[in-house]
This record gives sequence, structure tokens and C-alpha cells, in this order.
Amino acid sequence: MIEARNNLINEDSYQKQWRRLRERVDFVLSKLQRSPFDAQDTAQINLQDWLREIVNDMQEVPISRTLVKTPLCLIGRSVISNCVHPKELNLVWLNKINFRSASTDLELLQRNTVLERENKQLRKELLDHKLLLLEYKTSTEAKLKEVRVREENLLRSNEEFKKEMKQQQEETNKLLKQK
Repeated sequence: MIEARNNLINEDSYQKQWRRLRERVDFVLSKLQRSPFDAQDTAQINLQDWLREIVNDMQEVPISRTLVKTPLCLIGRSVISNCVHPKELNLVWLNKINFRSASTDLELLQRNTVLERENKQLRKELLDHKLLLLEYKTSTEAKLKEVRVREENLLRSNEEFKKEMKQQQEETNKLLKQK
């Protein structure tokens, strides 16, 4: 009799439907929240790539000996005499100085980009873990609520069963007393 009554109870309750709807909304909102972070990451990567290309292009620019009339070039003319020809110029020491400073800057830039990528990757992983934790929490809370509802239903049905049994016992006791 109890099993028949329990089988008549609609298992797909409104609470389950609301819980499913809430989980779907939470999932969609979390995806919407992640999309600006992904766009920002791609923009930063594009900026870093652009800066790297500029640094590479700066190294590939040929140096010509044409002088423009600017204060800096006029100072250069006063230092370099007219009798010096480009074939006789020994600028090895200048190249070493420029490359050393450029190489350390380039190394720092490369190290920064690598660290930023690792940082972005770790942020993404952290966000994924947070999302999984949120999903786990919502599912466990929903399951806990379901268990509580089932427990309350079982307690109610147990109390009703006890009342019915008590009534039947009283009726049998009355019938026994009447005989």
C-alpha cells in the first residue's frame, strides 16, 4: 500500500526543474563572465606580438650615413672629421654596446611575455577550477535538498502509517471489548 502510494508521487518535481534551470543559468552566466577575460587575453597577446615585431624590425633597419640637419646630427658632424671615410670607420665597440643593451631589454621582454603567458594560463586554470567548484557546490546543495525533502516525506509517511496502525489497533481493541 505504501509502495503504491509512493509510486503515485510525481518524481519530476518543480524543485528539480527549478534547480536544473538555476544550474543552466549559472552556467551561462559563468561563460558570459569568462568571455571578456578571453578577449582581454587575446588583445594582450596581439599587443605583445606587435611589440616583438617592432623590436625585430628595429634590428633589421639599415643604418645609412646620410646626415639630416638636426641638432643631434650637427653634433655628430663636429665629432667625426671630414677625412674619415665609411670604410675606415671601426664601430665594433658601438655595436657591442647597443646590442648588449638591446639584448638585455629583449631578454626582459621575452621573459615578461613568457611569465605573462604562464600567469594567464594559471588564471584560466584557476577560473576553470572555480567554475567546477561552483558547479559541484550547486549540485551537492541540490542533492542535499532532495535528500532532505525525501527524508521529510518518509517521516510524514511513517507518522501517517503509525497513526493508521494506532487507529486499527484501537478499532480491534474496541471490537475485542465488545465481544
